[in-house]
Amino acid sequence: MPQQTLKSVHLQEILEHSPDGMFTIDMNMMIQYVNPAFCRILGYTEEELYGTSITDHLGDLSILGNCMANVQAKGHCNDQETIFIRKDSTIVHISKNVQALYDQEGNIHSVLVSIRDMTALHQLNKELMDSKHDALTNLPNRRKLLSDIDDMDSAFNIVLLNIDSFKEVNTFYGHKIADQLLIAFATELVEYAKGMKESTVYKLPVDEYVILVKSTCNQTEVSECITKLSLNLNKKIFTAADQEISLNVTIGIAGCKSDDVQIDDKKEVMAYADMALKLAKKTRKNYLYYDDSFHIKEDYENNLSWIKRLRNAIDEDRVVPFYQPIVNAKTLKTEKYEALIRIIEKDGTIIPPIEFLEISKKVRLYHQLTRIMIDKVMEELSNHPLIQCSINLSILDINDSAMNAYIIDKIKHSPYAHQIIFEILESEGIENYDRVNEFITEVKKYGVKIAIDDFGAGYSNFVYITKLDIDYIKIDGSIIRTIDTNITSQIITKTIIDFASQLNIQTIAEFVCSEDVSNYVKHLPLTHLQGYYFGEPSPKIITLF
Repeated sequence: MPQQTLKSVHLQEILEHSPDGMFTIDMNMMIQYVNPAFCRILGYTEEELYGTSITDHLGDLSILGNCMANVQAKGHCNDQETIFIRKDSTIVHISKNVQALYDQEGNIHSVLVSIRDMTALHQLNKELMDSKHDALTNLPNRRKLLSDIDDMDSAFNIVLLNIDSFKEVNTFYGHKIADQLLIAFATELVEYAKGMKESTVYKLPVDEYVILVKSTCNQTEVSECITKLSLNLNKKIFTAADQEISLNVTIGIAGCKSDDVQIDDKKEVMAYADMALKLAKKTRKNYLYYDDSFHIKEDYENNLSWIKRLRNAIDEDRVVPFYQPIVNAKTLKTEKYEALIRIIEKDGTIIPPIEFLEISKKVRLYHQLTRIMIDKVMEELSNHPLIQCSINLSILDINDSAMNAYIIDKIKHSPYAHQIIFEILESEGIENYDRVNEFITEVKKYGVKIAIDDFGAGYSNFVYITKLDIDYIKIDGSIIRTIDTNITSQIITKTIIDFASQLNIQTIAEFVCSEDVSNYVKHLPLTHLQGYYFGEPSPKIITLF
């Protein structure tokens, strides 16, 4: 049998036995060929389908035009889902791949379509979406909770419980034991809720549960119940696979009064409970009952506002360095600068970092700010070849692989690297000294100097000095600002200076804010001074030479 004939026979066998439906249409959308699987999917015979328009069998024509346009332009249209109508008028959900077929002149003469019946999977997904019970604990789930809240016509309270650090439990013990713990925890909650008036326990995703208290308990009554619950849960030992495990729980509570049950969105109470939970974690309390006086909602709204303002400032190039002089402690002449990040609002208002830096970390914009600062400081240094300038780096910058690589690459290819001082914040704490030392060693190859910033403010750990190859210690402003009158500040400062001098490390006093402070510190064996008394931050470096 000729090779071409063999190929045709083989192709025909593939089409006839394929589990996927296949058919071809001409450029007028008329069906030319159908395989048995396509007939089974739609419930027609071959004869019934031949010569009919594919549009007669489509339940959704919305994607047809776009699909054919892709076929004309690219020769194919892949992985689209749509609906076909069976002969019995029922719907079949399918995924399809479409391929153009060309003649010898390269023109499309017909289109081959392969479809797969996704109806069973679609139904399963629908059932999962419609399900109102958690598969693991068999408790009603979040969907059921929100539905029940909608149906409430009297006062209620939401008690939101979160198992602290459950991710670590999952990692340490494994999924099997973690699942057993979630079930045991659910059982404990259900048992406790029996003693509360008209209460139902719900399982939320991952490690959260809710007790919906439907009775008219007031805040005091609910708080008394939750105090007992919190104590019981935090002291209970759970057993799973012969392992005895204790769990810590944080609880947020919010209530809807009788007067408020007609509000359009009672689900907002759930958001308040979540806010109370987060504040409880932040303040290290076992539980908190939401109160308007916490101003949590206002804080959330402020955070959301700042996210937008930050993104706009980045996009519109309004994130800038301001430069504050650092003077020689003996001559009081400016020798260096520190670059301090600022945002310039559209009306010209200058925004200090205390307003936005922490928020930038939460929304993953912090590293973008660091990149902007490094780029702009290096650009400024190109106009001042004799000036050193310090840039603040956090442990987050150093520990982040992409940010770390970016900084090193910038330093490696910059002719101004020897003018850069990186200030690492002491107040953040260092856990991985090896990683930080690798970074310091690498940037120092190109002449960069290293300072520990805000020393004495946070962990006040002299281990920093012995474990890291640093050039400067900047004594925190909270110590310096009262040094002229505060004996404790004087003792701390002298101790830091003495320790640093023994290791040949230079010391810089920050926040020199007045003549009295200046008169005191200039008689100490410090190497440099910095503060508003010697100069406020300004948009440009002032030429010194």
